[in-house]
Amino acid sequence: MVRTSSGSARGTASREAILQAALRVIGRAGLAGASLSAVAADAGTSKPALLYHFGSRENLLREVAVMAVSVFRTLLEAAGDEDVPARRRTEGSVAALFSPGNRTLLVCVHELVGLGMRDPEVGGLLARALDEATHIPAKSLARIHGEQAESLARSLIMAVHGHVELWLCSGDQDPAPYIAAATRTALAILATPAPR
Repeated sequence: MVRTSSGSARGTASREAILQAALRVIGRAGLAGASLSAVAADAGTSKPALLYHFGSRENLLREVAVMAVSVFRTLLEAAGDEDVPARRRTEGSVAALFSPGNRTLLVCVHELVGLGMRDPEVGGLLARALDEATHIPAKSLARIHGEQAESLARSLIMAVHGHVELWLCSGDQDPAPYIAAATRTALAILATPAPR
């Protein structure tokens, strides 16, 4: 319990608990249903507590976007790991991306991309989230691909994301064909020769 300035006791949830609640609400009800009240109720906290942590719905959505887009980091981290054969690490990271535990994050990315196409502010938010998600892991790609690492990292994420979108929109519960297609695409991108 936290005492507010008015002296009343209010339950408060951690930032992480609120982010997880936002992911669940967006996964269930889409962005339109992700009001501050709905997220606060799912997190078991109050709207003022949510505002205390994030300041606004836009800030909350920004952090959700960064968290959701970061699910693709495993692709980049695996791509830069030279200790494991390229095919095996790519197959493993793509399969892990499609795991049931990531579905809520992937649905959030899907919802945010849809809104980003109609709303330039959300589109910018996603672009910044993608920058944050690719910047550090792209450094590991730089050893192999030099100056192309950042654009290669974005290409890898966007291409695999396309296969994720096809899977989510298909309603197909079996991701195996989409995993196979995404893996082939990722391997083709990673085979891009380093600049001379």
